[in-house]
Amino acid sequence: MPSLVRTGARAAGTLADDPTGALLDLALVLSLLAGVAVVLHVARVLWWRERTLRRLVRDFPEQADDLRRAFRSAPLWGPSTPAPADPYVRAHEVAVAPLGDGRPGWSLRAPGPNAGGGDIGPDGSRQDARVTLTAGVHLLVVCLGRVGSRWREHEVLPAAARAERFATQPPDGWRALGPVDRVDSPLGTGWRVTASAGGPSVLTDTHVDRDGWAFVVGVLSSSWHARAVEALDGILATWVWHDDAPASPVPGVPRTPPTAGDPGAPAVGTAPHDRH
Repeated sequence: MPSLVRTGARAAGTLADDPTGALLDLALVLSLLAGVAVVLHVARVLWWRERTLRRLVRDFPEQADDLRRAFRSAPLWGPSTPAPADPYVRAHEVAVAPLGDGRPGWSLRAPGPNAGGGDIGPDGSRQDARVTLTAGVHLLVVCLGRVGSRWREHEVLPAAARAERFATQPPDGWRALGPVDRVDSPLGTGWRVTASAGGPSVLTDTHVDRDGWAFVVGVLSSSWHARAVEALDGILATWVWHDDAPASPVPGVPRTPPTAGDPGAPAVGTAPHDRH
């Protein structure tokens, strides 16, 4: 089989006479080189895919089946469809006003609207918001009531103690998936615990206290939970507290909320969390 140099020389030397044979040789060599390039590309993609898949399965064993399906269904040569838009884009403003009993309100940016809060329960708790972030992923914000308040045999502990209780004494059927972690964000100093009830769904709760009130922000997902928690952290970065205005000491003068830097402005709670 002629080499590239030989083929080029022959083509140059016979161009004035009959270049057909030399051009056929050149086309054959170029075709063989293109075939080798395709084989090498496919081999490289398969090697990279399997190496990455092994690493992800090792790090996220609970998502192994989803990972294998996603990786092995991807095309070997370029994307078959345009990359999808980010399903977690924060396109909605979610806001809950102060209730008037001292508990603060709040607002944030989320991928979906508030699908509804709830009424105050006999224990003083209230579901502030329920937001669908994307298919199978939900955000819940609950105010548990005043820290230290009691309802029957249950006491609302400070945030860190609530999270620790959930991690070490989870409700029946639940199992904590790791230790309690500290998380700092505009929400305040929060305490986070992740748990599973045994099915595909995984829950991550972040507990925080504000002005003596206990809050928990939870994200529940049935797959790719690490991505859901990453989306949660992006949402918490947009969190803004709206403190309830203190009662005016002068009759007839409306209440006015303290401004930032005012010595009378309440500070962000620093205790840890739990909805149980």
